[in-house]
Amino acid sequence: MPALELLLVFSRSNLINYFLSSGKSSLISSLFRLIELTSGNIVIDGLDISTIRRNSLRAQLNCISQEPFLLPTCSVRLNIDPGSGLDDEVLINALQKVKLWDVIEGLGGLDAIITAQTFSPGQKQLLCFASAMVRPEGKILILDEATSRYVI
Repeated sequence: MPALELLLVFSRSNLINYFLSSGKSSLISSLFRLIELTSGNIVIDGLDISTIRRNSLRAQLNCISQEPFLLPTCSVRLNIDPGSGLDDEVLINALQKVKLWDVIEGLGGLDAIITAQTFSPGQKQLLCFASAMVRPEGKILILDEATSRYVI
């Protein structure tokens, strides 16, 4: 059987409802090597991920989940750029692309402190998406039901 070049997993029940219990979480856990495969392999860019150190592999992956994780009582800046090494322009540009900059600017900008109630669930996901956009080492973006709470 030939290897898959690209695998897309859709999980919105209103788009593809027959994917219930299809192994999406197991696939994501396998990509991050939280669980090891008992047979077969996962190859990314020609490399079997079982041969890559876990930390190196995970540094290349970005995951936006249905329940995004933010650091409460910390700044917007720290939530987007935990390493605090990126210029404001880069962060603001990402926030503009996800249409959150006006909201964040109204809160006081990048140094505004956020709480669990500062953003709606969809806005939290967008903030995580902006964070994924600015991570220079994260080359692969995994969306785990990331649009399930985002209302257009």
